Amino acid sequence: MYIERDYINEYPFSGRFYTTGVDESKPLDEQVEEEIEILSTLCDIQENSHSNGKFLSSNYIVYIPFDKNTDGVKLKIGYMFSSEMYGLEINGKVTGVFPSQLGGIAIYIQDLDV
Repeated sequence: MYIERDYINEYPFSGRFYTTGVDESKPLDEQVEEEIEILSTLCDIQENSHSNGKFLSSNYIVYIPFDKNTDGVKLKIGYMFSSEMYGLEINGKVTGVFPSQLGGIAIYIQDLDV
């Protein structure tokens, strides 16, 4: 097998982390629950299936770049994630955030489309 390493991209996808809330700075008649974007970033997505004993659910590990010297970890458990991987929509909830000394963050995502 021959692998052309020039075609491999470390972060080939674009992902978005968000939460939902009400913008209280708007007039009362315009206050509705909406998506509030926390972070839009390049990412890599790997599927990782788990079973809770009753059914098989799709879970993902999302890797994003991180500079420990300039960035703070902006993500928290409970935030939402959306992306697209080769036409497959990924929509899920953050269940774990793990920064690394090697310059990246691994984020565990539980699929909500089950």
